Amino acid sequence: MSFDVWLGFCALVVLVVSTPGPSVLIGMSHSMRYGIKPVMITALGDVTANMIQMVIAAVGLGAILATSESAFAIVKWAGVAFLMGIGLMAFLRKPTPANPENNDTETKLNHGYEAARPGRLFGDCFLVAAGNPKAIAFFGALFPQFIDAGSPLAPQLFILGATFVIFDYSLVMIYAMGAARLMPWLKRRGGNNVIGRVSGVVLILAAVILSLIDTPQSIARES
Repeated sequence: MSFDVWLGFCALVVLVVSTPGPSVLIGMSHSMRYGIKPVMITALGDVTANMIQMVIAAVGLGAILATSESAFAIVKWAGVAFLMGIGLMAFLRKPTPANPENNDTETKLNHGYEAARPGRLFGDCFLVAAGNPKAIAFFGALFPQFIDAGSPLAPQLFILGATFVIFDYSLVMIYAMGAARLMPWLKRRGGNNVIGRVSGVVLILAAVILSLIDTPQSIARES
């Protein structure tokens, strides 16, 4: 793979990942509820799912989701249901009252952010990213366009995959930092209830975006 080809891949990835998708939106939701630092774990869940999807695509299973309407639909609607569920829970849950006996300095300085559980942050975004069936078909269709058939395959796949992961992780964090800046403004206007409702709406919006993903054209033509 030449340097020029890699630069072309980078330009395409930037264009692709710059459009906020479900993983970006859940990162934004987490940053408003838990702060920006915990979103580093959220973003890790996203790229971990992406790496698994890349491996699946590399061994040819992406073709299954690109040609099987039922497989595509199952993965897609499972992801939609998960997003909708955690979105509704975030929207409807009541804020945890502050504990007057808690005098921990760090707690006082976190500006009202909720306590974050790393496993849940990672799992939420991992499941959201894994529930996007278009990703596998996308990787299966994108990577071959930049691969030199005359060179070893594994190093090229590693370079392409690592490049995508770096850009994707960075994008989730950039959007999350922007969302975190909204948190103090929202808190002044309605407290933790507003934060929960806004983050819930963001997650529900992510579910709607995922639900609007069309069946691949190859399936539509055969149907």
